[in-house]
Amino acid sequence: MFLKKARKTYKGKVYETYALTESYREGGKVKHRHIANLGSLSQEQVQRIRLVLKAKQVEDAFVGRLSDVVAKEHYRFLDVAVLDDIWQQFALDQFFKGLPYAEAMVINRCIAPKSKIRIQEWTQHTILPRLMEFDFGAESEYSVYRTLDKIADLEEELQQHIYQKYSQQGHTNEKAIFYDITSSYFEGTKCILASRGYSRDHRSDRPQVTIGLVVTPDGYPFYWQVMPGNTQDITTVEALLLVLKERFGIEECLLVFDRGMVSRDNLKAIAKKKLSYVSALDKNEIPVNELLDSDFKSLVEDEDQWQKNLLSRGFQPYDKNLIYREHSIEDIRYILAFNRQAFQDQRLNRNQRLLKAKSYLEELNQELLHAKKSRKEETTARKIENKLQNWKLHKILNWQLEPKTLTVTTKKGKKRKVNSFQVVYTVDEQQLQQQALLDGLTCFVTNHPSDKLSAKRVIQYYRRKNKVEEAFRELKSYLHLRPFYLHREKRVRAHVTVCVLGYLLLNALEDRLYQQDSATSAPEALEILGRCLVNRLGLKKDSAYSESITEVTQEQVTILEGLGLKHLITNKYLNNILEHSSM
Repeated sequence: MFLKKARKTYKGKVYETYALTESYREGGKVKHRHIANLGSLSQEQVQRIRLVLKAKQVEDAFVGRLSDVVAKEHYRFLDVAVLDDIWQQFALDQFFKGLPYAEAMVINRCIAPKSKIRIQEWTQHTILPRLMEFDFGAESEYSVYRTLDKIADLEEELQQHIYQKYSQQGHTNEKAIFYDITSSYFEGTKCILASRGYSRDHRSDRPQVTIGLVVTPDGYPFYWQVMPGNTQDITTVEALLLVLKERFGIEECLLVFDRGMVSRDNLKAIAKKKLSYVSALDKNEIPVNELLDSDFKSLVEDEDQWQKNLLSRGFQPYDKNLIYREHSIEDIRYILAFNRQAFQDQRLNRNQRLLKAKSYLEELNQELLHAKKSRKEETTARKIENKLQNWKLHKILNWQLEPKTLTVTTKKGKKRKVNSFQVVYTVDEQQLQQQALLDGLTCFVTNHPSDKLSAKRVIQYYRRKNKVEEAFRELKSYLHLRPFYLHREKRVRAHVTVCVLGYLLLNALEDRLYQQDSATSAPEALEILGRCLVNRLGLKKDSAYSESITEVTQEQVTILEGLGLKHLITNKYLNNILEHSSM
């Protein structure tokens, strides 16, 4: 049935009339039959009648007021769908077959980190149950903890699996890896791995674990280890060498790691395994190796002549701020580099810290001089030492507490004695000069032959270790690795694994955006994609509903095209995830 329009002209004027008409077939031909003549109608009336007729033809169409239509539920769609697709590209759906909570926890880390006990509830507001064909709601909310235990048991196999996938996808073609360790603190003290140690989170008041991480040159993680919180950087290298060979079959590569792990024993162990390394010396080691000219300080003082002076001593330019010179001692190459901008920044920073420390000590002396209660020597000394340690001035400022007895008058007018102190301090000029001599200096170290790896490439590799530092930043901030609220050792290790897998997905997303010259970061892309939801619509006080997705924007389309995932918004894909849809 449809609305048929007729047009007639009378005395030069055009008249339009409408009739309700239906089609029927007779003798193999389609004919029309008038049901009712409606006469002249306004455009608004025409539209309303046509809407009613259309509603009669479409099963889930209706006629009513817009205010009667309500959104009954929203489900996270496009950001979840993109992460699920990347998850499958690394065959993680096959690896974790039978463990649906594994993917749920990882995707949750990437877009809306929740506590483990709330993962089940979170999945109910996403399309994950439809994508995975799994009813999370039918499971116990504690199933997530059993999954954590299984993830911990699979850690070694998982690392081998993803390294194999990286190799197939070309992420290990550049024979180099980047290694570093960090710490992350606990709320509570029950985990046997948790202990006090050097805190990179500046939370020395909390027990912690130490985490080692290895990534490829383009940032893909493939090895991680959770260790006791008091593990020292320098002691982890030899164990790593064994893992690289036995777990991943890596017998030849360039290992890039932070200067905190450099020791003679470590460098010898790496060389013994026939591996190459790139790292840097601790600044205090530079004078020990006699790499500096005796008059180096005078060579770099002049802002206009410093580069000319160093070029005359065999240095070569790296860029406008960095200049380097190579030394070889036995089988080790030392690349001594001087950065003029860093030289100025470090000198200015030290002077500012020194002024701040002196001001602090003077203010403390005034406070101690007017003390109303007796002060404890141990407490006062610890307070001073902590401040100077934080400012890295404990070697430059020498100080001691001199006892001082004060007489104070109480509110009742009585006199009494108060034990206090005065801080007597001096600047160790020799130590100050030694530190100033090393401003702007870095000494890179490698055992890789110069005909295979130039000095410039050594510097470039060491600078690229920010890939693993960047991974730690994302793990701790965006993926909410810390603090730990779990206490069983297996579940602590599994939590780290979940966060590392989350970083894998983020890095893959970031990598593909970068390859498309996109200025959008992975978190920004997920935020944009996350605005496209599955919306369940229906009428007030009616159980019937239909589903559709939020209208896709051009910005979202551009991101999907860059990722090669535009199929996620096709009717074919959507028909599999939308319920009661007419798409």
